[in-house]
Amino acid sequence: MTIERSDEIRENTLKIDDAATERDSSPAAVSFATVGELRKILTDRRIELLQTLLNTDGAVGNISVLVDELNRDYRTVHGNVSLLAGYGLLFVVNEGQSKRSYLPYERVHLDVDLVGGESSEESAPA
Repeated sequence: MTIERSDEIRENTLKIDDAATERDSSPAAVSFATVGELRKILTDRRIELLQTLLNTDGAVGNISVLVDELNRDYRTVHGNVSLLAGYGLLFVVNEGQSKRSYLPYERVHLDVDLVGGESSEESAPA
């Protein structure tokens, strides 16, 4: 995951979509415009959800199984899954009447570059 300008995000998102469409085996990359956006999306609880999927070989039977694994309410987990899927951090696979959360990676690597001379939307914590 990287922090990029919005025009770079659009370009990279189109490349990732094309690669997924072509079943390219290159690693996926998800970008955020600011560190603040990354922190808003990747909360500790959502990272725990991703970790749970990684610990179950990337998939669980259905969202109810994920709810039980995380010991959280259905609405919260469903909302988190939908949000993470919207950012391309996980996928939701339709299987007949049910949907399965799927994380097709063995590893998720977070990479944040802080570059001097560029303004930031938020100051560093003290």
